[in-house]
Amino acid sequence: MKEKFIFFLFTAVFFLNTQFNLFHLIPHDKFEYSRLEESETLVIGKLINSQHGSVFDDGGFTGTFYYDTISGRSAGGKKSYNNYLNHVVSPKFYYDPYKSQIGGQAIVYSVFDKIFGLNNKVNIFIFRMFNSLALSILLALFLIWIKRKYGMAASAVSFILIILNYWIFLYGKSTWWCSWVYFTPFVYGLFFFEKYGSAEPRKYIIRFSFLFFVKFWFTGFEFITVFLICSAIPYLYYTFENRISFYSQFIKRHFIITVIPMLLSVAFQLFQFKLLTGNFRDGLKHLVEAYMRRSSGDYFYEKEFAYLNTLKNYHLDIIVRYLGNSFINEDLTHIKIPFAVLIAAGIICSIMLYRKNTERRLIVATWFSALAPLSWLTLFKEHAHIHKHIDFFIWYCPFLLLIILLISLTSTSFFKTTK
Repeated sequence: MKEKFIFFLFTAVFFLNTQFNLFHLIPHDKFEYSRLEESETLVIGKLINSQHGSVFDDGGFTGTFYYDTISGRSAGGKKSYNNYLNHVVSPKFYYDPYKSQIGGQAIVYSVFDKIFGLNNKVNIFIFRMFNSLALSILLALFLIWIKRKYGMAASAVSFILIILNYWIFLYGKSTWWCSWVYFTPFVYGLFFFEKYGSAEPRKYIIRFSFLFFVKFWFTGFEFITVFLICSAIPYLYYTFENRISFYSQFIKRHFIITVIPMLLSVAFQLFQFKLLTGNFRDGLKHLVEAYMRRSSGDYFYEKEFAYLNTLKNYHLDIIVRYLGNSFINEDLTHIKIPFAVLIAAGIICSIMLYRKNTERRLIVATWFSALAPLSWLTLFKEHAHIHKHIDFFIWYCPFLLLIILLISLTSTSFFKTTK
């Protein structure tokens, strides 16, 4: 009963913070922006398009719903958002589908809308609440795992440190980003391996293949390298052995877990292109072009960020920007506390714990997980350059969550020693 209460308490606080910014831990301007950023208008456009016809009109893709010939994508998206909330029914002039993702989250929302036919304001509130609650539950489960393994004190300190990191919650309720999907295999894996270890490989492959498909369905290949590395951390933490057999099993199992859901997702996306354009070739061409564009280095800094153009030649510009931004609301502290400070604290704590021969496996897993955000910032530079309003989130998948755990273990160990 006590653990259930703690879980409920953590979930409730995370949910209130994500959905309503109840504690004002998220900067007000960013929280208001996150309610309607341009990506979410693609979901709104899809909902309107489905209300005008069927769920799979225009391939079932998300997109911008236009009522006129004047508005650009941003203006058209905001106009469709206002019309959606106010139940303004106007003829469709044009629908511009966003074809880089399945848009499965919006397909689910549209089916829900078709079945229940609720007020549009109620709909969008429910969809946002679902995403907020899913993220909150997963973070609370992570803290419950910490409590079981390291004690209530470490769990409580981790809770305080997590909630101060507003980037993890900023788009937690977004009907587009669906932040929770990036943590599902990681959190589930912690409990799975705690219970089964490496004794149930078939269960592992089946269940994780399903979770991978859920990710591809809801958010496509967004942050794909981050997701893949993040999902493997529990496997490495619980079962790692420095043997050739371990590496071969790791590669084989994760190849199956990744490739089968990916192929199913690509097949469905090609089916959408067939509905939209009449052939599959357009879909293959679009996917290749999307990858090439996201990994391109064709971007240029201007004005106050012009100094980064020098670092760009050495591929350091993105890393510098993403280490230098504050992880805590500057309105609360009146000072900027960059991510580099949190990472430096993690290094110090890792050294202290390692010298005490404490949780060395966790330390190794933590620093291996740093490859998750670094892989995205290195391989998909163009995305990181453009999407600096969201890409800071990847630090937490799960690298900074584990850094926070190391800091919690070090601080609780220090207080026990002092006592």
